[in-house]
Amino acid sequence: MSTALAKRRYRFGAGLFLGSVRWLRWVLLAWIVLTPALSVVLADVIETGLWPITATVFQWFVACTAGIMLYQGLPGTLANGVTRREITTAYLVFGALATAGTAAAVTTGFAAEHALLAAFGEPAGSWTADLAAGARYLLITPIYFFTGALIGAAALRFGGSHWFSAIVLVAAAGHYAGVLALEFGFSGGAGMVAAWAAIGLAVIAILIAATVAALRDIPVRAGRA
Repeated sequence: MSTALAKRRYRFGAGLFLGSVRWLRWVLLAWIVLTPALSVVLADVIETGLWPITATVFQWFVACTAGIMLYQGLPGTLANGVTRREITTAYLVFGALATAGTAAAVTTGFAAEHALLAAFGEPAGSWTADLAAGARYLLITPIYFFTGALIGAAALRFGGSHWFSAIVLVAAAGHYAGVLALEFGFSGGAGMVAAWAAIGLAVIAILIAATVAALRDIPVRAGRA
């Protein structure tokens, strides 16, 4: 195998990430630019700022992007000669880049909002608390990303079955409740934070393992190739 062919999976993963950024560029621009400013305007109404709320909402865009890109792109990618193993590696790279990029954007937003509220009002928390709130998305974002990817893979495998949509809706509701509890459970002493991190890592590991297993021998239904 040539070096270029061996590295194709990594280039593919990076391309997926860059494509998702282009796809979401206007959402990203509006989110990053408008939210901190609106937090200042609405400071008397929403004392905690808008950024924590919108950071949570943006995770849905991460999940949907991962799932939609996999569902729509996988059949054609396989038809073009890319193997399932390469696609699996590419999505792991995509997930890692999406996590790093999202966590960086969220942390930057927390810092910008804090600075603006400090200049024009009163920040809800300390610098340390706000930066830690952004950094926690290094564990939260991959949960959303690989949940979306897993649903996309499952839709390719089981889509069209009458029971599939019902199971996804029920499972997603329970899963989202658990993720929200984890997302906003980042508090307490060192022991609590360590337990929070351990739970987050365990959930990520399970989702990655399930996604890898789903992609390993995923069939392509007739009419999708």
